[in-house]
Amino acid sequence: MPQLTDFDRDYLRLTLHIDKHVPGYVDAYIGPEAIKRGVDGEEKVEPAVLLDHVSHLQATIPAGDPTRRDYLTATLRAIAGTLRLLNGEKLDYLEEVSILYDIQPALVDEALFEEAHRTLDTLLPGSGTLAERVEARRRHYELRPEQVLPLLEKARRVARERTATLVELVDGEKISIRLTEKQPWGAYNWYLGQAQSLIEFNIDVPISALSLLSIFAHEGYPGHHTEHQLKEYNLYRERGYGERAIFLLHSPAAVIAEGIATTAIEIIFPDDSWHEWNTEVMLPAAGIETEETAGEMARISRAQRALRYVTGNASILYHKGQLREKETIGYIEQYALANRQRAEKSFEFISNPLFRSYVFSYTQGYDLIETAASGNKREFFRRLLTGQTLPSQLREIGD
Repeated sequence: MPQLTDFDRDYLRLTLHIDKHVPGYVDAYIGPEAIKRGVDGEEKVEPAVLLDHVSHLQATIPAGDPTRRDYLTATLRAIAGTLRLLNGEKLDYLEEVSILYDIQPALVDEALFEEAHRTLDTLLPGSGTLAERVEARRRHYELRPEQVLPLLEKARRVARERTATLVELVDGEKISIRLTEKQPWGAYNWYLGQAQSLIEFNIDVPISALSLLSIFAHEGYPGHHTEHQLKEYNLYRERGYGERAIFLLHSPAAVIAEGIATTAIEIIFPDDSWHEWNTEVMLPAAGIETEETAGEMARISRAQRALRYVTGNASILYHKGQLREKETIGYIEQYALANRQRAEKSFEFISNPLFRSYVFSYTQGYDLIETAASGNKREFFRRLLTGQTLPSQLREIGD
């Protein structure tokens, strides 16, 4: 176990206390159990008092490593933002996102979605509206719940094999998998420490055979599970950086984590080659026949990428009071080409207090890595897996 400084212990106690006000704020804790037991046994501390603790930490940031100093400065600013909100301060929605995540999101021109619709209209022939054709295609590739776990094992094997050629995984690392229901998210990595993760897959909305591999890459190899284990051992256990013993949902690190995760499938299956693996391995194993070629799947997938930004737009319009709940769900249906069930699930996510501003971490994280990597995405991705990088630093590299 690393030797923690007073700064480290105070940082861990502070963030664990915030979790008492916002359950789920701490996504994972792998630090000394005595610190957590101590906080669990204490009464709630008022946000105003915790803000004073933030000020103390800001004045005592360790000075030895400039990269760590910058990381802690931005993270403490985000922590203070959470406490300001808890203390009753009213922040503009986009200001909230900026403070918590070190990013500057904005509405995306809906012309981008309309252009994607036109492209998809040519790629998905048949009768019915475009939304009906998209939904019919989704249904064709849907898996029954009992199929998901066996097929995930196939995704796990190939993803891990390919990730092991990218980075050296920690000895004894392991992922456990289970299905769940009634959650606002589609899949979630619960990092347990010691290079162990539990990944849950939500079956409220049917899972597509076409997306199973990319979801597993996102949550597991080389996504969240891989990043967590490497940073646990490289930054916390070897270098003693106590802040890496706790994972905060509302922090700039979340943007980097989701950027890594949304890029993950492209790193182990470059040039859209996961579509070939799906047609050769996943679909036969699922017993699903298709007339689509891997190339056609890739073109449809590329066209659909623009629709990733729909939920971000919907979140801005909803939280700034320009759309009500039903209108927001309708907006998602219209522009994401989602059925009502999927649109309602998306709304559940963006209206959840834990995730209302988190939604931008996926698109912003991906775009920042895409721009900063400058064509050498694999090597850039490898560095992100082990270092402390801020979204604003990626933005500076890309400018």
